[in-house]
Amino acid sequence: MQIYTYACTDCGSFDLMRPMARRDETASCPSCEQAGRRVFTAPHLGRLDPALDRAVTSAGRSSESPGVTRHVPAAAGPPSPPPRRPDLPPLPRP
Repeated sequence: MQIYTYACTDCGSFDLMRPMARRDETASCPSCEQAGRRVFTAPHLGRLDPALDRAVTSAGRSSESPGVTRHVPAAAGPPSPPPRRPDLPPLPRP
């Protein structure tokens, strides 16, 4: 559910959480019960999860100035074999 801002003629603006399907309906003011109309505002980015905010900021920074590698990373060694499971029988050898 999303948070939408509505305006009451007597009390001013108020926020209301409701499903997207009901976003265009008028909402009654919590103080005076009059019908309020929806007001279009900037997204409520201040209410973002801090981890999501860091990810969005980092993605924006990397699109403007991507990082450049200065050296080739060291090659990884051969992959280690999977751990043995004593509860499973071994596969037959061809």
